[in-house]
Amino acid sequence: MSDPERLQAWYRAALAAVNGREAVASALSVVEFPERSVHVLALGKAAEAMLEGASQVWSSAIAGALVVAPVGSAATKGVSAFPLRRQHGNHPVPGPDSLAAGEAVAGFLRAVPPGDIVLVLLSGGASSLAELPQPGVDLTRLQELNTRLLGAGIDIRTMNALRARFSRLKAGGALAFCPAADVRVLFISDVPGDAPASVGSGPFWPPSGSDVAARPPDLDWPVLAGLLQKLPAISPVGEATLPRPEHRLIAGNRDARHAVVEAARAEGLEVHDHGLFPEASEVSLVCRLTRLLRDAPDGVHVWGGEAPVRLPLQPGRGGRAQHLAALLLLLWSARGWPRPIGVLSAATDGVDGNSGSAGAWFGDAHPAKDSGTVVALRRAIRGADTASFWERLGQCVSSRETGTNVMDLLIVRLGPTLDGSRVARPEGLARPASLKGGALAFRGSNRASGFHAPGQSPRSVSARRRSAGVHAMALRALRVRDPERKCECVERLLEAWWRGGLGVDIDDAGPVRVEIPGRPESPKLVQPQDLPKRGLHTTAGRQALLHAVTHIEFNAINLALDAVYRFRDLPPEYISDWLQVAAEEARHFRMLARRLEATGSSYGALPAHNGLWEMAVKTDTDAMERMALVPRVLEARGLDVTPGMIRRLEAAGDAASVAVLRVIQREEVSHVAIGTRWFRHLARQRGVDPEQTFLELLARHMPGRVRPPFALDARLAAGFSRSEMAALEAQAETKGRPDPAG
Repeated sequence: MSDPERLQAWYRAALAAVNGREAVASALSVVEFPERSVHVLALGKAAEAMLEGASQVWSSAIAGALVVAPVGSAATKGVSAFPLRRQHGNHPVPGPDSLAAGEAVAGFLRAVPPGDIVLVLLSGGASSLAELPQPGVDLTRLQELNTRLLGAGIDIRTMNALRARFSRLKAGGALAFCPAADVRVLFISDVPGDAPASVGSGPFWPPSGSDVAARPPDLDWPVLAGLLQKLPAISPVGEATLPRPEHRLIAGNRDARHAVVEAARAEGLEVHDHGLFPEASEVSLVCRLTRLLRDAPDGVHVWGGEAPVRLPLQPGRGGRAQHLAALLLLLWSARGWPRPIGVLSAATDGVDGNSGSAGAWFGDAHPAKDSGTVVALRRAIRGADTASFWERLGQCVSSRETGTNVMDLLIVRLGPTLDGSRVARPEGLARPASLKGGALAFRGSNRASGFHAPGQSPRSVSARRRSAGVHAMALRALRVRDPERKCECVERLLEAWWRGGLGVDIDDAGPVRVEIPGRPESPKLVQPQDLPKRGLHTTAGRQALLHAVTHIEFNAINLALDAVYRFRDLPPEYISDWLQVAAEEARHFRMLARRLEATGSSYGALPAHNGLWEMAVKTDTDAMERMALVPRVLEARGLDVTPGMIRRLEAAGDAASVAVLRVIQREEVSHVAIGTRWFRHLARQRGVDPEQTFLELLARHMPGRVRPPFALDARLAAGFSRSEMAALEAQAETKGRPDPAG
């Protein structure tokens, strides 16, 4: 069986495991058969299949049913034993049919006798398929809201919470139309976390305070804030008069991933279920996936969820799954096809955006070698027009009626590396000169040609002012003082590098010492011993701890940018790694700054120390020393002490801060691992033993500064060897008592 056939077989196994017909039939078969009449409202992309399941088990009890599904959904086969009405809605943006469907839902619910049962079969897509807008919200406004939300790259939970403000059906609003007291909801989840408030925007789920978005996302739509002020607020459940009906999850993305795991294991393969995609921008997400796959164990790897995609003003044809596959192909190619791979990215509802397909796939010999493929791929990504790209290659996943909707699946088959080294690039996507070794445009030593983005001729660029390259742009971001603006600059810098619109320019000025990087006037910098104490039994103590960690993350942004700006003559992968680290440190800073504000403080309100940047200055002439002493010592120290912080915050009952630190702890492992990778690369390049050199650098620059306790598992995951850890333990024993910070 070929790779595409295997990938698609595993995909089909996943769809079978979460099919709405079987899921509903299984759920109802273990419930006592109803003695009262049942009225079925099937709403969503899987509505037809879910109704079939109910008909198999409860047909004789069903007094009537309403199905609201997308146009083209396969109708239930045969003659129904009960009155059945079908109403199509519009998707993904509500339209006139959606308004008609909303009226049909309200009318259906009003007609249910108070003593009967309402069985709601809910699945994804319901948010746009049936709609009753709030007074003052017309269809044009509703469509504009949904279009902006879909193109904003925000998560589905925030999206649906905002949709609910515009609607009389969402956020429990459907209950107001229903006189029956016995309402039961079976739902198939298409959202991370499987929250009933988010599936279909929760038509039968009056939300609690945590279900309501605290503030709307920035949609660059000034009308939104004023409109929201005019709309009624959503009452949390404690203030609502209507009780929540029972909601039962019958299928979700976890079930689909489990089916892939079982199918691949049945072939004797090692399988790794990575859960849902981590929350990140599209570029950040794909960078992280590629970095993981570069060194992951061979076998099968599976993720679920919906990758965020920011759309241009006039997007082409495509969907989230095809866009994700295109980005993965671009970066995998840019990194030289480091090992054999097969990738399938597809929507479980069988419809990937407006592509006309379910998704896309690629593998070692596909696409065929073609010097124009990368140019076409980049053009497709920039224009969000990936469907045409995959159709030209014949590598679309066929659209089909799946009877379910549990978000997307990414299935990857990885082959082995050769003795841990890079394998030769297979007969696959060619790398043009602008992609040699990485995702950049590097034009050699011809200074007259300058820097230009892919697809532009030197002549077209010469008519304009020369653009700066990645090193100069990293310095500009490094000098930005405002924290929020710095974070935005980092995101744009990574995306420009990633998409090929930014590269190495040999005319960029050489590196100079940066004594003081861009930072705000506050916090005031003091000696470490002058910082406030961190007793976590008080709010002030917890604020002091959070402020210290927030300052560390802000410094870490500058450190990553400086690593890009300063150290050159390294492979393009080095730039990719440290731009990615900078973006992740920016996200950590924002998470901590928001958490600090939630406690009543803010970044800059307390003093901080400058130890991290002082070490950056000390190591600014030697990349190997920088990689050894900053990521592998100072940042690795965070791996050691963060578990202790988490335990102390848990004891203090600060669960919100704990959640933030757990995310940071998990992701900082990869940052230390990147430092390890490049330290060893440089040590081997110079012909010295990495482990012995590391210990010598410690003894020379930081005697007695590395002390236990050590987070052994985290350090091993970050690339430290057991012999290194034994040497660190032995070295620390001669330097006095353990560091109490852990």
